[in-house]
Amino acid sequence: MRIILKIALISASVLSAAPAMAQTFSGARIEAFGGFDRVKGKLSYKDSAAPANNISESEHTSGAVYGVAIGYDYPMGDGWIVGVQGNIDFADNKRCSAIFGSDEACFKVRRNYELGGRVGRELGSNVMMYVGAGYVNGKAKITYVDQGDPTNNFAISDSKGGLRGSVGAEIAFTRNVYAKVEYRYTNYNDYKVSAGTESVRLGFDRHQFLGGIGFRM
Repeated sequence: MRIILKIALISASVLSAAPAMAQTFSGARIEAFGGFDRVKGKLSYKDSAAPANNISESEHTSGAVYGVAIGYDYPMGDGWIVGVQGNIDFADNKRCSAIFGSDEACFKVRRNYELGGRVGRELGSNVMMYVGAGYVNGKAKITYVDQGDPTNNFAISDSKGGLRGSVGAEIAFTRNVYAKVEYRYTNYNDYKVSAGTESVRLGFDRHQFLGGIGFRM
């Protein structure tokens, strides 16, 4: 009788563990991430009073990015997962360049929000590949300092929306703890700043390579 009881208990334990393994990548989650951030921008400067001074150039800058995310994933069957998520990140990217030699225009990336979703596919009991897409809202600061004529100086913070795509993988260490790697591409609407007869237009996109660790409830 004891042997039969033990076998029954072991069988029940195995059967109850099987659904839990299938649910490794489902439920609410919170994570922290960080990595490499590369911003490429196209800057154009126009002066309607002196068109000969108009310029257009492309530059890029690199730095660190870090942030946190929350989300919820739901199993759709046959190893497929769908989810929603939101995150906020910050970067230390900054780029300054002279326009006429005695002045300086600077662009600095600040906070960034994202709201989006993802679709994943389990590749075994503890690995999932996924692709994601979302709407982003990024904030940046643009400053212009003219040493020859300080009346032209200005500084403005502005935020713009854009679209983001991502691809990544998660590795579950336990039912609750996982690590991730992810690549993101983001394209933002242009920034436009005007002061008198002068105007600055900046369009940019971002490439991010991230690693993170999370906890699933």
